[in-house]
Amino acid sequence: MAIKPIEPEIPHASPQAPRGLLQTRPSQNNHPVASLQPQSPPSSPQLLTPRTPSRAGLDGLIGQVLDGEFEVIRVLGTGSHADVYLARQISLGNREVALKVLSRLYLTLPEMDFRRASEALQREGQLLGELHAACFVDVYRAGALPDQRPYIALEHVEGKMLADLIDKAPRMQPEVMLDLLQQWADGLAELHGRGWVHRDVTPRNAMVESTNFGTRRLMTYDFGTATVITGRADRFRMGWDRERPAGTAAYMSPEQATGGIVDGRSDQFALAAIAYELLCGVRAVRAEGTSAAAVLHYLRGNEALPVQPLQELRPDLPPSVCRVVHAGLDRTPERRFADVEAFVRALASAFHGESPSVTKPGGLLGRLFGGKK
Repeated sequence: MAIKPIEPEIPHASPQAPRGLLQTRPSQNNHPVASLQPQSPPSSPQLLTPRTPSRAGLDGLIGQVLDGEFEVIRVLGTGSHADVYLARQISLGNREVALKVLSRLYLTLPEMDFRRASEALQREGQLLGELHAACFVDVYRAGALPDQRPYIALEHVEGKMLADLIDKAPRMQPEVMLDLLQQWADGLAELHGRGWVHRDVTPRNAMVESTNFGTRRLMTYDFGTATVITGRADRFRMGWDRERPAGTAAYMSPEQATGGIVDGRSDQFALAAIAYELLCGVRAVRAEGTSAAAVLHYLRGNEALPVQPLQELRPDLPPSVCRVVHAGLDRTPERRFADVEAFVRALASAFHGESPSVTKPGGLLGRLFGGKK
């Protein structure tokens, strides 16, 4: 791929920022409250403070057959709100599926917490069932365990987490990066067109699968933090927590960190942060420490974000590429690109040596609802 400098039409010039800040690795730990009606949890819950389920609790489902349909094989991963198991769907040739089950810790928490978490997981399954973009996993079924915890059966993706690929190859080839970002942007554009914002676009929420045709397929699967775009500040939503806002601090937009109004431009900020990391191997928003609180401190300030100019880390890149990435990382949403697809198009044009243009929102929605995969 030919790479030559251009002067792209972007919202603003590249920001200046402090240098030499340490990288942070904050954890993911917040999910929203949805509005379905799950059954009530067992009575007399006992408060529990740890956020990690026991190994014995996780293994308790292994070997069981849920709803006469899904035979649980092993644990694929755990989180603060849900655990994911590999299972066989007996009625369909024992095909492998991923079962996402509400964490058993919620059985020990007050009924309101159980209800909210259950609603969020059920809403996640409903949302995935409505989306058509190829980067979203298929959802096969939703149900509940005998202890009333909900689960959703999802397409099982054999691949590598994007975060692991970054760790092993911190400078991704431009053509590979652009392909993955375009797939992601197509999916986010559909999500935004349906009136939702993801709020947790991170390398840990994406898998990269190699296909039989030698191509790469990016899959995203975690919608636990997705919320309806309302034009109303996030902090007015029930359950908003200033100390632990929904999302992952290192990829969170400033407006999301402060509980402001979030829309597709908030997800664009996260995608720009990922592009920055794919190009240079370090995170865009870093802090003088290793805690999410340190990153939130910078995001909630009024000064320019502490993003080291990409050109300093990758002097071999065309300056126009660096300007596009920094435009997506602007503190002010109005100074970013109109939508996620405009950002990715501008980035691709910069790499191809063309003159990119900034488009109005919604440019791709006409072809969003074609067949999936």
